[in-house]
Amino acid sequence: MTHTQTHRGHMIGIIGAGPAGLYAAKKLAEAGAHVVLFNRDIKPGGLAEYGIFPTKHTMKEGLRKQFRRILAHPQVDYYGNCSVGEKGELTLADLHKLGFAAVICAAGAQGTKSLGLPGEDAVGVVHAKTWCITTTICRLSASGSFPLAGTSRSLAWAMS
Repeated sequence: MTHTQTHRGHMIGIIGAGPAGLYAAKKLAEAGAHVVLFNRDIKPGGLAEYGIFPTKHTMKEGLRKQFRRILAHPQVDYYGNCSVGEKGELTLADLHKLGFAAVICAAGAQGTKSLGLPGEDAVGVVHAKTWCITTTICRLSASGSFPLAGTSRSLAWAMS
């Protein structure tokens, strides 16, 4: 990947594979661009995958179905478990050297926000996002369905 155009269009890098990054990938691929998604998590989906309450199976499966369609597009490549940043596996300078015509940063809700309410930092109080993500990851790990690495082609089984 050292050229700025593929046979069908520009090569675009997207950092983050949550709903915003995946939607951008879909629209760009439909317009003819070759899109490469870089995601710090193994599975795509961001908070739609890790932050939705674990028992909301119908909602999560509906989103996963949409994500699978996007990742199956021949103009979209996915690299999970890959951090981009000064301390990541790749830096923005690395992406520039690879020849991307543009790089979109769609990194989403990385942290939790405090409301400043009395007692919100008390022992036993857990932010809802932290609870959902931790619970989801624990369930995936316990079920053995948490892959160690892969691309969009090999991750399809992990999202089923």
